[in-house]
Amino acid sequence: MYEKSDERKLYWLIDKDLSNEINERTFCVEFYYCYDLEINKIALTEVENQMFYELDQVVSRFSPYEEDHILDEHAFTSVKELRNKIQETKNILSE
Repeated sequence: MYEKSDERKLYWLIDKDLSNEINERTFCVEFYYCYDLEINKIALTEVENQMFYELDQVVSRFSPYEEDHILDEHAFTSVKELRNKIQETKNILSE
């Protein structure tokens, strides 16, 4: 396992989520602690910065609760939107 300050943890989280080894809630919490609080963003490549930033925007608005989406469908991201962004991030960073 990687330290939260190691950008490899972000890749590990993506892989764990896509292989259904962790749930969306766990992914979001761990991504937040790692990306928002610990990672030295200066050490990331330009592409990593862009993709992790975009993923962070989706993660920060994630809610698994239907009630939230009923209140304001544009304020929260769904499981599907989160999974799509995680897959897109994986695809781009694997190029």
